[in-house]
Amino acid sequence: MLSRSRLVNSTLLTIAVLLGVVIYQRSTISADTIRFNYSLLGFKIEVKDLEDFAKQGVSDNLNFYLKRIPPQQTQKLQQFLTQSYDVDPVLVYRYSRTSVGVKMLQRIGEIIQLPGNLNGFYGLRAAIVQTAESPTGINLIEFLKRFPTQIDLDLEELLELIGKIAETEKQTDRFIESLAKDVGEKPKFKLNIPDLSQPGRYRAIAQTRKFYDKQRDRHLNSDLYLPQGKTDTIPVIVVSNGLGAKRDRFRELATHLASYGFAVVIPDHPGSDRRRQKAFLKGLYRENFDATDFRDRPRDISFILDELERLNLTSFNNKLDLQRVGIFGYSIGGTTALALAGAEIDRQRLERQCDRPLNLLNISILYQCRASELPRSRQSLKDERIKAAFMFVPFGNSLFSQQSLQHISIPVMFQVVERDFLTSLLEEQLPLYNSLARSDRYFVISQGLPHSNVTLSNQQQLGQEKKSEVAKTYQNILSTIFFKGYIAGESSYISYLNKEYLQAIVREPYNLYLLGKK
Repeated sequence: MLSRSRLVNSTLLTIAVLLGVVIYQRSTISADTIRFNYSLLGFKIEVKDLEDFAKQGVSDNLNFYLKRIPPQQTQKLQQFLTQSYDVDPVLVYRYSRTSVGVKMLQRIGEIIQLPGNLNGFYGLRAAIVQTAESPTGINLIEFLKRFPTQIDLDLEELLELIGKIAETEKQTDRFIESLAKDVGEKPKFKLNIPDLSQPGRYRAIAQTRKFYDKQRDRHLNSDLYLPQGKTDTIPVIVVSNGLGAKRDRFRELATHLASYGFAVVIPDHPGSDRRRQKAFLKGLYRENFDATDFRDRPRDISFILDELERLNLTSFNNKLDLQRVGIFGYSIGGTTALALAGAEIDRQRLERQCDRPLNLLNISILYQCRASELPRSRQSLKDERIKAAFMFVPFGNSLFSQQSLQHISIPVMFQVVERDFLTSLLEEQLPLYNSLARSDRYFVISQGLPHSNVTLSNQQQLGQEKKSEVAKTYQNILSTIFFKGYIAGESSYISYLNKEYLQAIVREPYNLYLLGKK
C-alpha cells in the first residue's frame, strides 16, 4: 500500500501527465485548493504552496510530504510542475470542441472533478484554454491557478490510473530489456554497403502535380520527387502523411529516397491535410478531420497511381514502375497503408473497443472511433500495386481485427517509439504488428525519440535539434534499405535488416531495437 507521501507524489506526477494529454474555455476565477477525495477520507493541498515549491524547490507547508520523498523524485516533481508547452490557444479552443477533445476531457473530468463529485469537463476546458493564452504557455501551476473552482480529485480513480501508468512503464522497460539482451556489442566490422545516411548518386528534382478526382470532387495536389539522370526503370514510393501535415513534412525523406533512384509522391489528403487544419482553426469545421478519410485516403492514392499510369508514357518516358509500389505511412498514414495492403475495418471489433472506458495511455483509440461514423457497407480498399509498406507510428488495432490483418501478405516494417501515449507501444503497436502473420515483417523501436514534437515540453525541445537529426537519419537509412530490398528488387539489402546492422548505425543514446520475421 502506498504511503501518504508517495501517494501525494504519484498523484501530482499523474496530474502533470494528464496535463500533457489534455488540450482546452475561459474564466477569471482561480482554484486555491486541491482536495484529494477517497471515500469518506481526504486531504487538501494549497495551490500557492505548490507554486512556492515549483519556484524555490522548498515549501514550509509541504515539508510534511516533501521530506518523505527521495531528493531525486523531489527534483523531478519540481520539473514537472514547471514544464511548459507552447500551444496555439486557437487550436486548443477549437480542439476542445471536437468529438475527440470532448471525450478526452470528459474522461479526465471523472478524475479531476468540480466540487460535489461533478465531472470536471467544463473546468478543465476553461483552465486549459486560458492557460494556453498565458505568456509562459501551458504548465501545471498556471493550469491549477486558472481552474475556476476548488479542484476535487477522485483518488480511487487516480490511484487506478497511477497503477496502470506504473505497470505499463515496467512492462515497457522489461520488453526493451529483453530486446537489449539479444543485441550484443556494437559490430567492429566495416559495412560492405554505402553509407546510407548520405545521399545517393542521383540528384532529386521536385515538381508539383495537380490531380482532380471528378467522381469524388477531390483536388489531390501532390509533390513528385524524381531521380535526375536515371536511365532505367524508376520504382515508385507514395508517402501518406499524418493529420494536418504539410506535404513538405517528409521532403527530406523524399529527397533522400529519390537520390537512391526512387520516384516519391507526397499527396495532400483534402479531409485531413494542412489546408483542412487551417479551415478548422477558422471555425469552418467542427472536426479537425473527416471520418470519411479512413476510406478516402486509400482511394486518393489509388487514384493518383491511376493518373501516373496514364501520364507515364507522355510525361515520364514510360520509366515509372507502377506495378510494384511502396508506401510510407505516418500515423493515420500508416492506417491508410494497412487499408491499401488489404486490411478492412471490422465494425464489430471497433464498436466493442469504443464502448470501453477511454484508455488515457493510448489516445489513438479516440481517432479510430471516428470511423464508426462511416456507413456500414463493406468495401475492400486493397490496391494490388502496393507491394511493401513502411509505417511510422501507425494506429489501427481497434479498427482492424486479427483476421482482417491476416489478409496482408506484403512485406511490412513498423518504426515506433517506446514511450508514446498517442500510439502505445504495448497496447497499440505490438498487437497490430503481431497480427501480420503472413508477411515478411520488421518492428524497429527508436528509443528516446518522440512520436511528434507536439508531445515535447519547451524544455525538452531545447535539445530537439539533435533528436530530429537522429530521427531523420534513422528513417532515411531504414526506409532506403527496406524499399531497395522489397520494391527496387535489390535483395542484398534485405540482409541488412538485422540487429547487427542496426547496432552499427546507432547514435547513442538513441538505441534501435529490432523484431523481425522473414
